[in-house]
Amino acid sequence: MPFVSLLPRKLLLLTCSCFALPGGPRGALALDALGKHFSQYSQHEFSSVEHRGANNVSLDNHLNTSRGRPAMLRGSQEEFIVDNSQLEARSPGLAYRSSPTLADKSGGVYATWGSKVLGTRRDDGWVETAVGFLPTTINGKSVLVSRSAAHGGIIREQGGRTWWGFPSYTKYLDTGLESWEELTRLHGHFGNMCTAETMLDKCGTSLVCKDGVCGECTVSRDCNEKFRCQYFPTSGRHMCVRRDLSEQWSWREGVCTVLIIITAMLSAAAGMGGGGVYVPLLLLLLDFSTKEAVPLSQAMIVGGATVNIIMFCGERHPKYQRKPKIDYDVVMMLNPGLAAGVTLGVMLNVITPQWIIVLVLILTLVLALQKSLTKGLQQFKRESKALAEQSVQGGGGASTQQTKAAEVKIRLADLGSFASLAQDNARPLTLIVGCWLVFLGANVFKAPQCSTMYWLQLVGLVAICVAFTTAGAQTLRIQGGGGVDSAEGMLAWTPETLWLYPLLSTAAGFLGGFLGIGGGIIMGPLLLELGMVAEASQATTAMFVFLSSSLATIQFMFLGRAMPEYALWFTAWVLVATFVGQTLVDYVLQRWKRSSLIVLSIAGIIGGSLVMMTAVGAKDIIHDIIRGADMGFSPMNLCK
Repeated sequence: MPFVSLLPRKLLLLTCSCFALPGGPRGALALDALGKHFSQYSQHEFSSVEHRGANNVSLDNHLNTSRGRPAMLRGSQEEFIVDNSQLEARSPGLAYRSSPTLADKSGGVYATWGSKVLGTRRDDGWVETAVGFLPTTINGKSVLVSRSAAHGGIIREQGGRTWWGFPSYTKYLDTGLESWEELTRLHGHFGNMCTAETMLDKCGTSLVCKDGVCGECTVSRDCNEKFRCQYFPTSGRHMCVRRDLSEQWSWREGVCTVLIIITAMLSAAAGMGGGGVYVPLLLLLLDFSTKEAVPLSQAMIVGGATVNIIMFCGERHPKYQRKPKIDYDVVMMLNPGLAAGVTLGVMLNVITPQWIIVLVLILTLVLALQKSLTKGLQQFKRESKALAEQSVQGGGGASTQQTKAAEVKIRLADLGSFASLAQDNARPLTLIVGCWLVFLGANVFKAPQCSTMYWLQLVGLVAICVAFTTAGAQTLRIQGGGGVDSAEGMLAWTPETLWLYPLLSTAAGFLGGFLGIGGGIIMGPLLLELGMVAEASQATTAMFVFLSSSLATIQFMFLGRAMPEYALWFTAWVLVATFVGQTLVDYVLQRWKRSSLIVLSIAGIIGGSLVMMTAVGAKDIIHDIIRGADMGFSPMNLCK
């Protein structure tokens, strides 16, 4: 018997992980060979123990039985992870089949991506489960990754035994390893050849594929989605570990939380979402990837927008008490174009080089900042002059009486007022909800990228947006669009503006989608520029933000892109901050009659987005230059 077979199993493992091997390819090959030999030895040892034990029970099953766990015999079910890292499908999971045939789907029943399933592996490349059949590969890409069927894994205890020869794996290694197979893969695949398609199989979740070789991560963006790069002093390695807010809390999370609270309060005053600030904060402070930051940002935006809508739904227009504060006619006319514009803008964003996006971003936000800041300062001066004249005429008595009467009021939803307003705006609300449902269905049942159905679906969406806008224009004609709608602080609906304003909203949505900042940050200044009063602009913009962010959040949930722990933590703070921000704005408006605060808040959000988004964009451009990335258009990215 070879000498190595006489070594204790854990001593051999410690030798693999602790002894220094030569650097470079030769050292990687030596480590790989040692890992493969260890894997073969492990299988030989288990086989020997099985023949020595009663009823062919393996060593791990014997240990499990001795600890009160059920034993599992050879040939029973295996555990598999439903993996979407290679296929990158947009479906909520892997569809069960009624038979081992890809086309024979079992009534829309899915095994969610990232979940674990139990089943029996068949010789034809299928796994049979209690629910149905699942393929192990689709189009040559692995969708089921086998895991050990032994309950409890190889880690039996934590802590206590930390002297030489008994390492605490959960403390010193990257993740809680669950099987000998996974441990062998970690030690034996460092330095393996890999590709982007085979990274998970060749490198596991702890290593990353760089230049065709499995190795350590450098930054968190190297790792898979929902993982971060962490340094382990004991092993001296950087490994990818699953994100855990409570265990990985640091000063960065604390600072990010505080800045998000401030942004949410300012966004509440502006009626905006704040995504132009949320995403850069997550990228710069928490080292999130864009795929991780955008879904989390959308969750925060929809949380703040929900609070805004609840507080605004029963409010009435500051100048016309028969009209709602949320201008449903404006939402009815502009939201279809806004949604279509965002869709087209995102498509162009995918194929456009970063330096062009950053350049257009700076030009757009500088112009929006100049417009909103100028309008806010002018309005502030007019309000100051009006208050001064009022004080002189009234001898200061009226101003003092208003100051004493002002108090902080906790404002919740006025359902009675909303019911009355909804009855008067039944047709606009029906068209708004109908348009939202159409886009929800299109997002949930999205066709494969660049397929024939995909392009037909895109053309159909644009046609539907035109149809909803036309129906909205007909509604305004029936209502008789003159009168109060053309008065001060309201948008005037004329034969010209019925087609001009929807085109402007489409352009705003296109810019928002192309620049990655959303349409709300463009719509706010646009509504002010078109003559809408600040209070109504704040509430109407909040409605636009709610409609778009709710669609995005639902889509991310279906795709399994959400990180519940982070979403709950940050969204909870956004909910509180939005409520506090709205309450303070109400108090300021009631006490000092300064609606310019809303316009200046819009300018503040635009300014913050300008600084943060430019910083992130410049960082990406520098990174692209250093790694020699293609700085031109990439049309093929649209079909990835």
